[in-house]
Amino acid sequence: MKNGIKKIITHPYTALFCRIVLGGIFICASWDKILNPEQFAGTVENYLILPTESVNLFAIILPWLELICGIFLISGLFTGGTTLVIIFMMTGFLIALSSVLIRGIDTSCGCFSSNGTHSINILFLVRDTILFACALQVFFYDRQILSLDTFMKRSNNLY
Repeated sequence: MKNGIKKIITHPYTALFCRIVLGGIFICASWDKILNPEQFAGTVENYLILPTESVNLFAIILPWLELICGIFLISGLFTGGTTLVIIFMMTGFLIALSSVLIRGIDTSCGCFSSNGTHSINILFLVRDTILFACALQVFFYDRQILSLDTFMKRSNNLY
């Protein structure tokens, strides 16, 4: 049974699946934040982690970074570096969520909507831990199936 699970976890098609799912999630997560940066800035401020002076800059940069990473993952462009950026983002998200839970701050996540009504709970940590594991899986086992990286390597070898 262990070998079967290991084969699934390390399989290149699992990485392709995770790459596409992660990319889609990051694109979806970015959309509302890009359209409503002032609301997202308010959500970020509610976490009480960043200095007030940096909240607006963070609220503008993060959604665009999420969008670009999502597009790159789905297209398979710069997959290694993009996945590493996502791993760092997911680490930050997990730290921020844990911090809010530990300090007992009642705020919405702001993960997919700037005006979310659901307070952060342990399920948010579980969800982000699963996404973090998916990012690690892509980082270590992606074989660039259906990726622009592979296409670009092949076209460079033609010349």
